[in-house]
Amino acid sequence: MEKNTSSSSQKNSRIAKNTIFLFVRSIITIAVALYTSRVVLSALGVENFGIFVAVGSVVAMFSSISGSLSSAVSRFITYELGRGSEGKLSSVFSSSLLLQIMLSICLFFLILLIGGWFLNSKMNIPEGSLSAANWVLLSTAITFAIGMITVSYQAMLIAHERMKAFAYIGLVDVFLKLGVALLLTIATVDKLKLYSVLLTLISLVIFTIYYFYCRYNFTSSRFKFIWDIKLLKEMFGFTGWAFFSSSVAIINTQGINILMNLHFGVLTNAARGVSTQVENALNQLISNLTVAMNPQITKSYAAGEKDYMHQLICSGSKFSYFLALFFIVPLFIEAETVLNLWLNEVPEYATVFLKLTLLTMLPQVMAGILFTAAMATGNIRRYALVVNAVSVTVFLFAWALYLFGYPPETAYLVHLVIRVLLIAIRLQLLKNLIGLNPFLYFKSVILVIIPVTFIAFVIPLTILLLPIPESFWRVVVVTLLAASTTAFTVAAIGLTTQEKVFVREKIALLRNKFMRLQRDA
Repeated sequence: MEKNTSSSSQKNSRIAKNTIFLFVRSIITIAVALYTSRVVLSALGVENFGIFVAVGSVVAMFSSISGSLSSAVSRFITYELGRGSEGKLSSVFSSSLLLQIMLSICLFFLILLIGGWFLNSKMNIPEGSLSAANWVLLSTAITFAIGMITVSYQAMLIAHERMKAFAYIGLVDVFLKLGVALLLTIATVDKLKLYSVLLTLISLVIFTIYYFYCRYNFTSSRFKFIWDIKLLKEMFGFTGWAFFSSSVAIINTQGINILMNLHFGVLTNAARGVSTQVENALNQLISNLTVAMNPQITKSYAAGEKDYMHQLICSGSKFSYFLALFFIVPLFIEAETVLNLWLNEVPEYATVFLKLTLLTMLPQVMAGILFTAAMATGNIRRYALVVNAVSVTVFLFAWALYLFGYPPETAYLVHLVIRVLLIAIRLQLLKNLIGLNPFLYFKSVILVIIPVTFIAFVIPLTILLLPIPESFWRVVVVTLLAASTTAFTVAAIGLTTQEKVFVREKIALLRNKFMRLQRDA
């Protein structure tokens, strides 16, 4: 018993350490990325920015394949690590890399053929911008292909829980993109073409870093030509259902981007692009806890530690949700002011899109942990079929409502309702997959987050009743009030005694590290 307790403590410590690395990285990343978005939007202009988002959506429609492969590779690599099978790990890596190289070449040409036809004959692109839009398509297709090949190396790094290196590579990526944005402000050539080409070069640099890091640190990441039919068949079987899941997610995001382009034009794409920038930044921050927990969830399943796995699922869902609240509450309340302070020119619909995006994120942060738990089993056929059959109705309802003349924000409202419904469906499916008791989750997570959410929103909203004009300082006041309210409420009613002890220990650990750094300096 003492050994198991010690083992769980070591795993929790590893999760906390990795989360700290990723959290610090994400704070820097978000600040730089949001400033980069401001510079890019200002340099390109609303129309060109909308074109970039719209054309990028065409390429992103194909990313369901790379997304599903990423899930498959991560799962198989992590599973073999959990079993301690180094030889099988090398086979999994080499087979997955070979598969991704072949697919990236095929998809590159498929994107140019199908995407090129759709762009030039169907999309709503302003006159005179079609040449630049085709440059964006070509550059984005190359970036997509490079990203597919990078997936195996990234999965190897995450599975080994090298989150410090993962954090540093992420910082290199975001600062390179900042450099590109600043270059746009002084460029005299076509800025849209230049931006798309330079982003492709950045993706090549990031791939190179991943390649040499993994080759130097993990012998199993050295490619060997392996054509293991049995392994490939097993990976394809898993990938097929992961592909189904990724396809639906892409349809509900990029598909709606295209619907908006067809019904409302590139200006709504620009507004959606702004809200997506914020969503991606927050998701990156919030998902860091999930990234740190994912390997442990899969390894716990592989080792047969179901109770610890269930504990991670419940705690991870709550921690992710509460972390989301810290950022979503003040941003929701002050969305219009923040956009006006952030951007020189705020696209129409950007404020309402951002607010609705923030609300749809709340149920989704919990869904990520649940999906990881399902993937750990390797048997996701029924899970994927049911969840995605419901998920795809977001696109279908949005399409139908747009045809009947409903406004652009309708898609977000439909998405919110479906995502809430899917939480209950996912829990029932996980009951059959891993024995997770839906009532336990409902009692431990849902009944806890509802009152915390209500209090976290209501108290800061009272600021709007006071005669304080919109300004940077009102944003600061609302943010401080929202953060303190959320922290107090989470501490009071959001965490169990064991979770409070865990949080206090990790805060003390972080404080001691900073003090040690100060002494060394």
